[in-house]
Amino acid sequence: MRKRTENNSNGNFFTDEALVAHYNLVKKTITEYTEELTRRCRYKSVVSQVENGTIMDDRSRLIDLYEACYIQNAHLQGTILTLFSQLVGKRYMFAREGEDGKWVRDPKQSKICQGSQFEKIIKGIIEAELYGYTLLEIMPELDPETGLLKEVNNIERRCVLPDQRRVVQHWCQWSPGWDLDDEQYKHNYILINTGGFGIFAATTPNILAQKYTVSNWVNFSHTYGQPIIHGKTEAEDNESRQRLARKIGSAAQNKVLVTGKGDEIDIKAFAASNSEKIYQTLAEFTNKENDSLILGSESMAGATQAYVGSTKAHENIYRARINSYRTRIENVMNEQVVPVLRYWGIISDDVYFKYMNKVEMSDENKIKLYDMLTDKYEIDPEEINKEWGVEVGQQRNFEAGTGGGGLGDWDGDGDNDGHRMSDEEYYKRYGHHRNRINFLSGVH
Repeated sequence: MRKRTENNSNGNFFTDEALVAHYNLVKKTITEYTEELTRRCRYKSVVSQVENGTIMDDRSRLIDLYEACYIQNAHLQGTILTLFSQLVGKRYMFAREGEDGKWVRDPKQSKICQGSQFEKIIKGIIEAELYGYTLLEIMPELDPETGLLKEVNNIERRCVLPDQRRVVQHWCQWSPGWDLDDEQYKHNYILINTGGFGIFAATTPNILAQKYTVSNWVNFSHTYGQPIIHGKTEAEDNESRQRLARKIGSAAQNKVLVTGKGDEIDIKAFAASNSEKIYQTLAEFTNKENDSLILGSESMAGATQAYVGSTKAHENIYRARINSYRTRIENVMNEQVVPVLRYWGIISDDVYFKYMNKVEMSDENKIKLYDMLTDKYEIDPEEINKEWGVEVGQQRNFEAGTGGGGLGDWDGDGDNDGHRMSDEEYYKRYGHHRNRINFLSGVH
C-alpha cells in the first residue's frame, strides 16, 4: 500500500507510513490450507468473546494461499477473466425509475460509471465473492478533463480484519490501526464482507492437488516417457562397457556415436502408461470443477459438448450464474457505494445503479433475432447502427400475401411466390406459365 501524502490522493488516511504486509506465495501445501481453515473456525467459535485489541480475524495466510493458486494457475486466471468480461463494459448505467416502472437511463450520470476507476469498484465487489471480503477506497474527486472518477483503490487484504472492521498498519499487530466505523473514514472506505471464506476456498485445494499432480507427471515423463538408447557390446571388461555408456550419454549433444565392430545400438520408446493418463485426468478434472464452481458451466471455458441440447443447457446455466453476479453487484452498489457517491455530490439523489436489460447472445443468434424483428416490426435505423455499426436507410418491409412470406414479397401476379423462382422453375412446379388466370382453358 503506497504512502498517502498531501500531494497523493489528498487523503488523511495512512499519512505517516504505508501499510506493511508479508507475502508468501511459493511452496504452498494442503497442510497450510487446513491449518488456516482451522484458525478461521476457531475465531468463529469465540467471536462473541473477543475484545478490542485482540487480533483473531487475521486472514493474511489464507490470502497467501488464494493468491498463490490464482497467480500460478493459468486456467483459473482465464476463468476469472471470462467472468469479469461479462460484468464490465457498457452494460450498466445510472437510471431513474419512471411512472410505468421502467428504468430510464441518465446519460450524464451514466458517464460517471464508465472508465477504469469505476471498473475497480465492480471488480472489487466480485473479488469479495472470491476472497471473502474487499475494502475499497473511493476518493471524492472527479477528473476535470474526463468527468470520471479520479481514483479508486483496493486496500491490501492482509492488513484488513473484515469481521472486526479494522485496518492494521502492520499485519498481525493491532496498533497502530484504524476503525472503519469512525466518522472520518466511513465516507471514503467501503468494506464488502460476504461473511464466508470466499469461492477460492473451494478452488484452492483442487489447484494445490493439481500442482502436485503436474509435478509428478513431469517427473514421470522425464523418467519413463522419454526414449532410451540401449547398447550391446561384445567386450567383457567393465572399462569398455563404461566407455560405451559414456558415448551413448553424450550422443544427444554430439550427434555422433562411434561403436565397435560387434556393438549394437537400438532405441526403445515407451507409450503413455496408465499412470500418465491418471495424471492428465486429474488435471482436467480440477479445471472442470473450478469452471463449474465459478461460471456454473465448464463448457463456457473451452470444453465441448457431445450434443446440441447439452450445450444449450450449459449456456442457460452460465447466463443464470452471470445474472446472479449482476444482481449481487447491483445490491452492493445501491446499498453501499451509491450512498457514498451521493454524500460527496458526485451523483444525484434520484438515480440508482442498474444493469441494462440486454440479452447476451452470440452474433448468430443476434442475426436471427434481428431478422425476425425486422420482418414483424419497424426498427429504427439507429438501433442497427448502434448494434452492428452499419448505416442503413429506410426500412423496406412489404406486406406479405396469404402465403405468409417475409422480406421481398409484394402483391403482383397473385400466386404469392414473390418472384423468388425463375419462370422455368415456376412452370415445372405448377404446370402453367405465370399470370395465367385459367390455365385449363388457356384464357389470360
